[in-house]
Amino acid sequence: MGLRSLGTIRKNRLMGCTLEEDRDLLRRGRGSFDFRVDNNAKLAVVKWADNFWAASVSPVGQVRHYSKEEKKKISVPCPKIVSEYNTHMGGVDLADMMIALYRTPAKSHRWYLAIFWQMVDIAVNNAWLLHRRDAAQLGQKHHCLKVFRLDVAKGLIYPEKQKRGRPSRGNEDNTPPRVIKQPKVPRPVDDMIYDRIDHFPIVSVKGRCRMCQDGQTSIVCQKCKVRLCIVTGQNPRNCFNSFHCQ
Repeated sequence: MGLRSLGTIRKNRLMGCTLEEDRDLLRRGRGSFDFRVDNNAKLAVVKWADNFWAASVSPVGQVRHYSKEEKKKISVPCPKIVSEYNTHMGGVDLADMMIALYRTPAKSHRWYLAIFWQMVDIAVNNAWLLHRRDAAQLGQKHHCLKVFRLDVAKGLIYPEKQKRGRPSRGNEDNTPPRVIKQPKVPRPVDDMIYDRIDHFPIVSVKGRCRMCQDGQTSIVCQKCKVRLCIVTGQNPRNCFNSFHCQ
């Protein structure tokens, strides 16, 4: 699939691939290495004097390591793959740690569901990392991981049922419509309201407008699942547009 992989490997997993012994490498000097390449499988195994890595060798660079004999840092030859591994190592461990913090509780005898929820948790955590990066670039304070996951959940499971009640009178006088500041019915998260994507008006059962207290409408936002009135005449108002404008 064109995806490259990099990681460590144990001696007993080399499947007959023989490399130099540790003592032979150390006899040649610190920083020496040995490698084997399989061009058909497009796989290379590299063994360094200190550690064991799997991947390519060239180019060989220099790293600064402390020497007990000389009691100072010295230059040691190092394959490039070792430097790349040291730079990017910890990503899998960090992902597992973040998933363990708020793991989706889903137990099932169907083994593939565990893989599915693992991928969902990884996707949510990656989205939070992007949110944290974008907030830092904009100079804003980012949400913690727990709050971010709750916002995602609210955006996915927001109830479609609205509060039923006695129909109120229309706005017959010239008084401006009263806006409900603290609605009792949970509202969608702000990121979904103001994203300006797929907010289309559709016709549904008539009910109370979400923005104005006296409005009755059959227009519902297809995405937010809330009733919002659009009135023309002597007292025109467009609650549909006002609700989606920040």
